[in-house]
Amino acid sequence: MRSRGVRLGLQLGVLALVVWLLVFPQLRGSSHSLPLLWDLDTAWVPLALLAELASLTAYTLATRTMLAKPIRPPYRRVMAIDLSSIALGKCLPDGGAAGTALCWRLLVNNGVPRSDAAFAKLAQGLGSAVTLQFLLFTSLVAGAWGHGFTSWSIAPTAMAGVCLTAVTVLILSLRKPRFREAIAGSVARIPRVGKSVAARISYLYERYLESHLRGAARDRRRLAVAAAWSLGNWTLDFVALYASLSAYGAHVGLEGVAVAFAIACFGTWLPITPSGLGVTEGLMIPALIAFGSPRIGAVLGVLTWRAIAYWLPIPLGAVAYSALHLGRRAKADPLPLPAD
Repeated sequence: MRSRGVRLGLQLGVLALVVWLLVFPQLRGSSHSLPLLWDLDTAWVPLALLAELASLTAYTLATRTMLAKPIRPPYRRVMAIDLSSIALGKCLPDGGAAGTALCWRLLVNNGVPRSDAAFAKLAQGLGSAVTLQFLLFTSLVAGAWGHGFTSWSIAPTAMAGVCLTAVTVLILSLRKPRFREAIAGSVARIPRVGKSVAARISYLYERYLESHLRGAARDRRRLAVAAAWSLGNWTLDFVALYASLSAYGAHVGLEGVAVAFAIACFGTWLPITPSGLGVTEGLMIPALIAFGSPRIGAVLGVLTWRAIAYWLPIPLGAVAYSALHLGRRAKADPLPLPAD
């Protein structure tokens, strides 16, 4: 318990340091314009909100599509499960694993077999990552087509290209038994824990993934639909960022928005603060300024988008989790019948 408190204190200290060093310098020159955050005369901010809500809807449809029809919970329940897991993931550093574990547990609690729930979340997570890198790569290349790459766009483009290549090689290699055996052998050579970890990986693969991978390979239509919903999820999130920036005159073109979006997405991988909080804003703002955005527009646009994309799902997830909990409780404890 004491170590957990020390860890939380360190994380809060790192967050405060990041905000002080990266975010506050961007706000000092624009603090007199912060009241404009609440000026909703423009239609761009409501459009950003609608796009983000539609993005969450597409995410839920991707989750539900990865579940076979006989075991799919109702749409509302899957939406509540996804919102709960997204909210948890945004509250913890490197919260993606915790959010995925919560989603798996809630799916199992709602009647989905363990192996099906595990495969659905694994496949959805991999598919979502691939579609994200595809969207980033194509957007960055298209944005730089006319005038070439800048110092801000080279690194995100290279990272997206490397991720796409690595995932492609991994998917193709997993179909070959020799490749799986080579991975298991490499893990087994790790001192002390190697053999047990390799045995565990082999067990999980054979128990939960092998049959599902074969079934997914036969049902390519379902994979294509899930990939389409994942692409819609990221595209709508991208539109929400574009609308948030446009609301304050931060017109930076496709490449500038793609670079800012890439920074936000890669920032979530940093296990320093929840979803890169502080780090993301501190890097997105100067990147947008480098692409020609006014400082005020960049600051207010980024803060508006983060309020919609980062902060809004947290209370929505809390409400959704409470609804799931109350629903299970009501189902487990039905009202007593009246006496004759």
